[in-house]
Amino acid sequence: MSNYFSGIVAYENLDNAEALKFFNSSKILIKQHDAYLERYVFSLVLDGKVKKAINQVKQSSTKNNSDFFQANLLLAVDSLKKKNFKKSRVYIDRSYKFINNDRLSLIIAETFKQYLSVFEEKKLVKQKNTFGNFSFINEVFQRCYLNDKDTEKYFNTLINSQNDADYSRYTFFLISYLIENDNYDKAKKVTNNFDYLNSPVIISQGKKWIEDKNLGNFQDIFLCTNSSDIVSELFFLIANLYSSQNDYEKSNFYLNIANYLNPKFIFNLSLLAENYYLNDDYSNTLKTLKVFDKKYEFYYWFKLKKESQIILKKSDQEHL
Repeated sequence: MSNYFSGIVAYENLDNAEALKFFNSSKILIKQHDAYLERYVFSLVLDGKVKKAINQVKQSSTKNNSDFFQANLLLAVDSLKKKNFKKSRVYIDRSYKFINNDRLSLIIAETFKQYLSVFEEKKLVKQKNTFGNFSFINEVFQRCYLNDKDTEKYFNTLINSQNDADYSRYTFFLISYLIENDNYDKAKKVTNNFDYLNSPVIISQGKKWIEDKNLGNFQDIFLCTNSSDIVSELFFLIANLYSSQNDYEKSNFYLNIANYLNPKFIFNLSLLAENYYLNDDYSNTLKTLKVFDKKYEFYYWFKLKKESQIILKKSDQEHL
């Protein structure tokens, strides 16, 4: 019990490494205390141990202590990764009981369920525009998955949306879609509209690949026709929303699920590094940045810039 309470204190102080250490020392409580499993699973996912978290939930799935939204979500993710869409849907349907008026959890469940229908039926599912542009983003990716004839048009509509949100990220996926469909000339035309100095890092990286004709790099990290890749983007979008609300713990939780579904798309880890940095967790920031080597020129630049910012911040703190 002492280790468990120490784990709770560390967990609430956002010291996940310390929390996980204490939780691992008090695992006997899994069958005895409902809240323990939930906190333990969260800590595992936050530490990037998504598979271990899934296995832990599976071992406890016959107990009432696995009755929380994220437990069922993790089981749905596990089934999705195994292409067992029907079983994934069972877990998503079960998750609704534990949403508890949380709008973002409802968005996750509803969107995940729509994707599963598309994967199973191989056709667009008629949907209500319940969540505004969020619903539209996911319709674009559903069309992309199905290689719908209007996919390019929908991407362009999204990218050119006239509101305060920045949808430039989706230019990268449009380029990737065009390359996937052997349409280099159109992809080149899209990237010609961007310059390196004033573009998001992901767009600059895609532009460089186009100019160097390293076209295989796009499919190496993301495929519209891969169900896990598509749903990974859903979780990245959710993580981005939590990050914009300064809820870095929830953001990192969903980022690690996104990375579990598509570990190839390492560019998403830039948000993880940014979250750690904004939370003054420089050790994990530097650890995460290690994935960006010189192969990814613009993300390597991002890495060097962030490392410099950490050096300056530490220097300022030492002089206080």
